[in-house]
Order: sequence, then C-alpha cells, then structure tokens
Amino acid sequence: MQEICLDRKEFKSIREVGGVYVDKTKHIYDIFSRGLYYFLARPRRFGKSLLCTTLQALFQANRELFKGLWIDSLDWKWEKYPVLYFDMSNASSKTGTAATARRGIINMLNANAKELGITDLKEDRPFLMLEQLIEKAQEATGQKIVIIIDEYDKPLLDVIDTPSQHKEIHQEISDFYSQLKPAEKKLKFVFITGVFKFTQTSIFSGLNNLNDITFDSAAAEIVGYTDKEIRTFFTEHLAALALVYKKSVEEMMVTLQEQYNGYRFGVNIATADLSEGVYCSFALNYVFAKQQLLQKWFESASPRSLIKKLAEHRFQEIDPLKLNMKLSVLTKSCTPDEIESIHKSSSEAVIGNEIDELPEDQSNKRIISLSMLYYAGYLTIHKFAKDKIFFGFPNVAVASDFVEFLLPLVFQKSVDRINEIMDLIHDVFCDQRLDDLKELLNDALAPVSYHTLKKPDERSRSAVPQENFYQFGFYYLFTGSRVHAVTEDTGIRGRIDITVELPNVVYLFEFKMDDSAASAIAQIKDREYARKFKHTGKKVYAVGVSISSEKRVVQELEWVCL
Repeated sequence: MQEICLDRKEFKSIREVGGVYVDKTKHIYDIFSRGLYYFLARPRRFGKSLLCTTLQALFQANRELFKGLWIDSLDWKWEKYPVLYFDMSNASSKTGTAATARRGIINMLNANAKELGITDLKEDRPFLMLEQLIEKAQEATGQKIVIIIDEYDKPLLDVIDTPSQHKEIHQEISDFYSQLKPAEKKLKFVFITGVFKFTQTSIFSGLNNLNDITFDSAAAEIVGYTDKEIRTFFTEHLAALALVYKKSVEEMMVTLQEQYNGYRFGVNIATADLSEGVYCSFALNYVFAKQQLLQKWFESASPRSLIKKLAEHRFQEIDPLKLNMKLSVLTKSCTPDEIESIHKSSSEAVIGNEIDELPEDQSNKRIISLSMLYYAGYLTIHKFAKDKIFFGFPNVAVASDFVEFLLPLVFQKSVDRINEIMDLIHDVFCDQRLDDLKELLNDALAPVSYHTLKKPDERSRSAVPQENFYQFGFYYLFTGSRVHAVTEDTGIRGRIDITVELPNVVYLFEFKMDDSAASAIAQIKDREYARKFKHTGKKVYAVGVSISSEKRVVQELEWVCL
C-alpha cells in the first residue's frame, strides 16, 4: 500500500516519496485557469497548505511531480513563473510584538529573494521590500509574478487576546498586503487562504476584485475528500480497514460516512442545492494510516477554550432552535470581534466593535456567532432555503466529541460520569426500555445549579429559560449518546421538541414545564407528529416528559407506542 504521509503537508515532498496524493488538479484547472486574485477560507487541517504547495509546484512548471495526475494529460503550457510563497504562520507573534511579526515577514521575503537569485533588496520595511522584490523578479525573469499566501490570518489570531498587540500587527500585515493591488499589472496569479474571513477592506486595503471562492460550488471539493476519492485513492487502505472491523467494503464506507463525512462548503443560490459532502483529509489520513476509527481532527483543532465559553453561556450560542442565519450574513467577511470570540479564552469583547478599537477594560459580554462555529469546522451547512442557511454538526465524530467535552462543563460532572450516562442512554434507546430513561436524565441534571436554570428577568436578560435549557440540553445529551437526534423537527401540525431515530424505532419527545407527561403525549397524538413516519416501517413511540421548575428534575416520563 502507498504510504499516507501524516507528517508531510507539501506537495513536492509527498510526490517524491510516493505517498498517497488525492488528485485535485482538475479542480485547480477548472477554478484557477482564469482570473487573478483568489481567496478561500476553510477550517484547519483540511489541506489548504497542500493546495498552496501544489499551486506553487504547478506555476514553477515542475512537471515531473505531476506525472500520472489529471493535469499532466492536458495541454497545460507548463510555463515557469517566479513564485513568492508566504506561510504567515512564520510571522505569528503570540507573545511578541509587531516587531517580531515584521521580522518574520522580512525573513520570508529574503528567503523568496534568495530562491530567485535576488540578493540586493535594499528596503527594510516589508511592504516596500515586497514591492521591490516583485519588480526585480519580473526584471530578472521577464515573467509576471505568482504570489501564494497561506494562513494569512495566523498573525492576527495569535494575538487576539491582546488588543494593543493585535492593533499593531493588524497594521503591519495590512501594510504588507497593501502591495497586492498596485502590483496588479506585474502579477500572474494571487492565492490567499486562511481559516476565517476578516473584513476585506480592513486587511486587504482596497483589493475589491478579490474573488472569494469560499462558498462556490465549483470549489467545494478543492480540499477534503469525497466518497469517490476515498474509493479511488485509498482502495487498499479501505479494504484493509474493512477487514480490521470485520465488515464489507460497502459497510465500512457507511461507517466512514456517518463518522467523518458531511462537510458542505458550496451553495448554489439559484437552485438552493448544496455541494457534495466531504471528509476532513487530516481525519481520514489518520484513520487509514492507523487502521482505526480515530478522531484526530477534534484534538488538533483545539476547541477547548471555545467550548468552555459555550458552557459558561449555557448553550446560548449553539441553541439548536436557532441554528440558522441569512446567507448574506454568513458570506460577509468576519469582523475581528467574531474572530475573537472563537479564539480568546480569557479577556472578552463587546460585540459590534473592531478589535483594534476595543477599550481594554470592556470585558463583560460575548457572543459566539454561528458563522464562527462554521468557519472553525464545528458546524456545517445542512440546508439552504429562502436565503437562509441551516447549520448542524457535520458528522457523528464531531458531534460526539464536541458534546462529550461540553456536557461535563454544563452538567457539572466528570467526563467519565457523563460518558457513562450517555452510554446507558444509548442502550436504553436501542433496547426500547425507556422506563430507565427518567433516572438517567435526572442523574445528568444533578447537581445543575439554580443559577444555570433560572428564568430570565430584568437583571439577567441573558439567562436561558428553563424550557430551552432542558430541550436542547437533552438534545446534546442524546447526540452524545450516538443516536440521531433532531430538535424542532417539523410534523404535519407543529414542531416536535426532539425526535430520536434509530434503524428500527423512532421516539417523539414533548417536554412540559409544570404540566403532566400525559398532556405531552396527548399533544403528540393530537398534532399527529407520528404521521411522517407512517411508511418507514419503524415502531414509533410518543414520549411525554414533565419537568418541575421548582425541583429542577424530570418529574414524570411516560411513553406509549403509537
């Protein structure tokens, strides 16, 4: 079997050692064969750096590396261009200042100059050095220049906790990027990629012709893996994994789809269609290299500070009743305060202000936006209708790990205890013995504090209503139990609080605060929630849950077969 290069992210290195490379050259040709300036945002570990180095090798006309790939059979001109490559993680300055960021950029400029045989850069300011380097490279080669910028936002994200440093570094890199627009006539191609979308006018200083392909259907598969690519490029690894788990190849694919697939990055506004789901390449590489169903992406993306903030705000930002927004909001560039809400773990920001304008003593409010959860890769697009995007977890692996880390913080229990409860809930659903569910739900709730469950009042407008806490608290508990759970599922005459669906059974939950479980079941029957499952062949149960606001427990849980 071909080697899977877990420790290599450069195209040249992977091709030289004969490692597995999922051929993206047709996508590259289709997207980049016309136009000049391109921007792409994707979550970490999806293959952005590999894409950047593939583009680098292509424009350097290193044809030998492309032998056997799609583009090698095309009449590509294979013209060699001077390529300036900037990995902006080399300019990050988490504990430093703008001076250290500047030094990192200068080092990269000098390295690019040396690569091109240019030794007489005389300026000492990055944006002036870039201007001079472009001019000299064109003079030396007679060709236009290719510029590739990977992790363009890394220097800003690393100082997001310190507004004063953020402001200085923001100015430093904005000055550097400002040369992209006036150099247009000397440029062949510019590609910029990163995790988030900072305000374009703020970072790229008037580069108003930047082609943002982040949500283009044509670019939806340019990073990550599709089902077809897994079958094509990992044939032997897939067969070997199936043997390990004693499954057929088709059964193994179903497992992989449930565990790792589901990221959708493209939206066709005209038809309301979403692109095909893709896998995180980093996650699948680990699965095939180790021949185990591991979830390494969640670990490597380091979401813990984000999840702690979500727990502090008691689910408000990931209330499944509100996982939607206008498409126009999602496609706008992210403001610095939205970026901050993902990455900051200590100091806080008032929403609506630019980071570089933030007074350092404003530290009492925070909103973590859905768009930031999307860009970070914790949510993906599930549906698009009437200019609205509906979000959800991309797959079981992300949902389970996210919830597994979140719930101990919210329910104030150890990770082991929450996992034990979720495992038991999974068995209860599978075995159709919901008489045991009431005790398990109350085990999860104790000792959730009164402060967590208190009702909003004039002094605490941000507190979560008890009804909402129980509904989406239990939704995340069920999700972590590895069952398919949906909130506010549309029935024929209303919305079902929570639907839990397994291969052979469906549970319809209705929650009542200080009312009887019988009245909840009566509502399920009266509104004919079960009708949509009539032809599935599955057994359908109505589950009524009565919650005491005073005792903060599940007081009654009744269930009947419909």
